[in-house]
Amino acid sequence: LLDWLAIQFRDNGGSIKQLHKLILTSATYRQATSHHPTAAAIDGGNRLLWRGHRHRLDAEVIRDSLLVLNGRLDLTMGGPSVKQFVMTPGIHVTPNVDYKSYSLYDPANSRRSIYRFLFRTLPDPFMDALDCPAGDQLTPVRSESVTSLQALAMLNNPFVIRQCEHLAHRITSDPQLAAQPIESLFRLALQREPSIEERDKLQAFADQHGLANACRLLVNSNEFLFVE
Repeated sequence: LLDWLAIQFRDNGGSIKQLHKLILTSATYRQATSHHPTAAAIDGGNRLLWRGHRHRLDAEVIRDSLLVLNGRLDLTMGGPSVKQFVMTPGIHVTPNVDYKSYSLYDPANSRRSIYRFLFRTLPDPFMDALDCPAGDQLTPVRSESVTSLQALAMLNNPFVIRQCEHLAHRITSDPQLAAQPIESLFRLALQREPSIEERDKLQAFADQHGLANACRLLVNSNEFLFVE
């Protein structure tokens, strides 16, 4: 397979874009993670790639996806990086970097994650919890962990809470979305319609705890955080 891909790469003028397109549109790459008992009995480790591997979204993708949901992602291309922290002089050479005091209302919060200023020795705790590389060393392959700290960050981080509040406001302020808020939330977050049971349960939760908390519940679901 690698030999064949190398020949395709050579014959297409060394185009990395063409190579990426070839791989990403292949049937193997686009497989779902659906479980098949017969195949699993033969190849439980998926060595023969009979199904797709399940991957959690990268930290940057999670952050940008939250901004996309409420329509606040700034798609401006290029420009200087944005410091999403408050920096003050420290005792020694390294300054104090405060991520908690940074204003969640600052327009710079809406920039794509690729434009974040990375303070290599003092990473953003939220992004760090989601396995985002700190930037102080080469990371040819990202680690992908599933920890309780990630769940706590996605539930309690002020950035996540504020984006869920914005999402709830987007739904309630748009007459078309507000007509069916739970269905609209599913369409925006999961790109599908909810089942009757899902709709009723989430509606009951929203009635008791508010639509913003229902949004927070849905963005913490495996269906939102993992690529199936």
